[in-house]
Amino acid sequence: MYYIIASHGIYAEGCKSSCEMITGAAPSFVTVTFTEDMTKESVEKEYEKIVAEKGADECVAIIADLPGGTPYNAAMKIIAEHKNIQLVAGLCQQLLVLLNSGEDLASAIEETGAIFGNTSVKSTKSEKTKAVPKEPVEKNGIVNFRLDERMIHGQVATYWTRTLQADRIMIADDDVLKDEIGMSALKAAVPSGVHLSILSVENAAKRLNEGLYSNQRVFLIVKKTKAIVRLIESGVKVKEVNIGNMGEKEGRKQVKKSVYCTSEEIADIETIEKTGVQVFAQMVPNDDKRTFRSYLK
Repeated sequence: MYYIIASHGIYAEGCKSSCEMITGAAPSFVTVTFTEDMTKESVEKEYEKIVAEKGADECVAIIADLPGGTPYNAAMKIIAEHKNIQLVAGLCQQLLVLLNSGEDLASAIEETGAIFGNTSVKSTKSEKTKAVPKEPVEKNGIVNFRLDERMIHGQVATYWTRTLQADRIMIADDDVLKDEIGMSALKAAVPSGVHLSILSVENAAKRLNEGLYSNQRVFLIVKKTKAIVRLIESGVKVKEVNIGNMGEKEGRKQVKKSVYCTSEEIADIETIEKTGVQVFAQMVPNDDKRTFRSYLK
């Protein structure tokens, strides 16, 4: 299954590149760039070449930047010849992020305000792209425990939350409770339909241990390795912790892409491992899930 994304200039390439920063590799998007020296016929040939090489039956849609623009108009011939291919106008990064996260085309269009250019609308979501629910750990409702200094951002709000089918994001951090602007930003960033808890580390441990979220799917996020240690020492039951994002700062050395640690933070992670909790590093769900220790060799 693939999508042809087309635009005036390199906009389509930029949307794909930006999408990959959030969701990881996006091989299902094939870009077509319309330049000033091209004609509508030459764009048609680009489409025809892609469809011939990758298969017409596997092409879900041609997504163009503007309705009535040359990339859009050139697609008319293709969709007339191949009734299964949809035509969409309104290419944007959000649309690609949703599609690459497993959302079907009709739902992604509804959420972003893109426009179907033809009326034969059908669901494109396959069993392979549906998120597979993960069972909560113990009885506290946690489906993923992630260290991410950015807390709620594109990867978390759009990709991880959907993949995990989380219905609550819990931020456990003492400092953010003292930051009104930071609190407001987190509330604005949480996805629609997902509950948000912003708690001190102590209060988060207490509420989790009391089983208040046992019937929910909790995505637990902290900013510091010390917070992980404190939660575990407070009795929070988890099988694994994901070191997702730790930025480059003075005193830190790079462990992997998007993860930099001080020697003290490495020591915290070793303390976590000694409790029997597995520590791994995974920026986005479709990245390889490798143990944190494997990056230290």
